[in-house]
Amino acid sequence: MIFEIISSHPEHGNKKFYYDNETNVLRDDERVFEFPRIEKPQMRETKPFSKDDPLKKSTNISTIKIQLGLSCNYTCDYCSQRFVERPPETSKKDIESFLAKLDVLNFREDIGLKFEFWGGEPLVYWKTLKPLTEAIKEKFSHWENKPVFSMVTNGSLLTREICSWLYYMNFNIGISHDGPGQHVRGPDPFDDPEKKAIILEFYNIMHEQNRISFNTMMNRRNTSRKEIRDFFVNITGKEDVRIGEGNFVDAYDDAAIENSLQTYQEHFEYRRSSFNDILDYGHTLNFGNTLEKIDRFYRSVMAHVESKYVGQKCGMEDEHTIAIDLKGNVVTCQNVSIMETSKNGESHLGGNLDDYENVSLKSATHWMNRDVCVKCPVLHLCKGSCMYLDGKYWDVTCDNAYSDNIALFAAVLTDITGGYIPIAINSKELPPHRQDIWGTILKHEEKPKQKIIPIKVVAEIVGKIDEVEVYGQTRLEK
Repeated sequence: MIFEIISSHPEHGNKKFYYDNETNVLRDDERVFEFPRIEKPQMRETKPFSKDDPLKKSTNISTIKIQLGLSCNYTCDYCSQRFVERPPETSKKDIESFLAKLDVLNFREDIGLKFEFWGGEPLVYWKTLKPLTEAIKEKFSHWENKPVFSMVTNGSLLTREICSWLYYMNFNIGISHDGPGQHVRGPDPFDDPEKKAIILEFYNIMHEQNRISFNTMMNRRNTSRKEIRDFFVNITGKEDVRIGEGNFVDAYDDAAIENSLQTYQEHFEYRRSSFNDILDYGHTLNFGNTLEKIDRFYRSVMAHVESKYVGQKCGMEDEHTIAIDLKGNVVTCQNVSIMETSKNGESHLGGNLDDYENVSLKSATHWMNRDVCVKCPVLHLCKGSCMYLDGKYWDVTCDNAYSDNIALFAAVLTDITGGYIPIAINSKELPPHRQDIWGTILKHEEKPKQKIIPIKVVAEIVGKIDEVEVYGQTRLEK
């Protein structure tokens, strides 16, 4: 689809550009913007899927996301697992059978192999995580190109013993923390002096090897990447502190909807703030994933990389990437439960390694099967957002993702065109609040907000795992 983009230059006034989201070609009336010599990278065409044409997985696997369990010692406001029914807990007793189940898969040393360990909070499962990882390391000990280990943790359960083990096992670590907006997410481990000292000591050691980041999510009460960057620079003393994630929250449930952008005005303010931060601070923002998205989109536009090569945001559509638990159950992604029904009405359980040829994931929808994605100018940046959301949760997530990515889209086009800042996108397929990028051209009448009936959110400690108190599934009470 071709979009007419009105852009403004501080010295040269307004100018029209044309962007085709299918061919990924940007042009004006005189020229096509492209590299002098176009050499497109080797890429696989994306394969559309839906509950009627389910997502399948290859036996040739390069990334394994292991779901240790969904229990956590925190209960954060917009956690994607907050209202998810917990499956039966696994333990270190499952390790031997789990490793045997992996034999149905094919791994190649020359391609490489990644293992990601997920919770809940993965360190709740320390007594399983440790022997499991060591057993995996032993299983591939004959490889010269060793498997890569990674984990995302809230940091609250880190001890010096655990930190030492993670270091010597060559883990890459992400610490979930929203900087100045951590109070929105949940508890702050930096409020505890002992935990703060351990986290920062571990950070300093891992930082030297570029193996650690703070992973931050944007939400309506935490909208400035510059303020987030400054928070982590101040607390670590490192100007080059790595910040991961960086996307706006997806609306997995009603709590996440509350943390989403609520009004047109909030959308416009967030777009302007994001765009200005990127233009003013560039790579010094240290949001690695965001800056990589910008760079990748720039290169893909200049090389005319078509939409048929665009996968999903999370990468879970890749047939060589799989999410499994220690029972060998194959699930949509690491954030869901085998007990859970996807927003499209299908189970997140796609089968088991014991019957791998019949594994199929009916829980997800590819962006090619979403009309709004096909007709969206930020498709190459957004990549269809979350593939298992639907209904109102998809609608809110899509709005969040549009405002998050239109600022990046505008930053790239400004760079490519020599300073012409996009201000409007003329397209009958876009509603007015998406055509008017910064909210400066049209008058936008706010939709009347529904009256919100206060609902009590209850999260209770239900027991212990390896001596760590954990919360059960959150519930709502009127």
